[in-house]
Amino acid sequence: MKNSIGRPKTFEKEDVIKLAMNHFWEHGYEGTNLDDLLVAMGIKKSSFYRTFKSKEEVFFLSLELYKKETFLLLEQLKSQIGVKETLVYIIKCDIEESKELGRLKGCLLIDCGKESYKKFGIISDYIKKEMNSFVEFFTEFVEEGQKNGNIKNKLDSELLAVRYLTLYTGIISSLQAGIDFNVVDDLLIFVEELMD
Repeated sequence: MKNSIGRPKTFEKEDVIKLAMNHFWEHGYEGTNLDDLLVAMGIKKSSFYRTFKSKEEVFFLSLELYKKETFLLLEQLKSQIGVKETLVYIIKCDIEESKELGRLKGCLLIDCGKESYKKFGIISDYIKKEMNSFVEFFTEFVEEGQKNGNIKNKLDSELLAVRYLTLYTGIISSLQAGIDFNVVDDLLIFVEELMD
């Protein structure tokens, strides 16, 4: 039997990035120190530095994973229930999460954008780039819904996507601030009307 003392711990990179993503989502970039991140990822410092350059790199990889998972989920929902229904459904899910748990994680990208705005230049620039990719994704999403008749509003697809994302982030921020659920329900009706 071989002695395994001193052997590096093996792990799946995407698995530990997902753990890091959830930690950043809960604590933010600035609120995450390396020691806490290592605990959240379940790895030792030596393993961390054999795989990653820095906390910043792990943060960027976390945002990439968040984007990948979000886009995949939206595509799956779209194929099951349609474009308009998907756009409304994700907001309804956030409202229900807030009602049931009394808190809401929100959007990792928006939360990190608010935290890093004009504070962490490289991170702020990276988040801006990622936000632009979200606008592009949602523009194509809306355009597909317009073409197949699922979304009746004939407004320019990019403008409609930006309006939707603005409403979405406003609703999330309002929920996180503790707004009355009746007001949020009215905003949800406005989202539905935006697509008609």
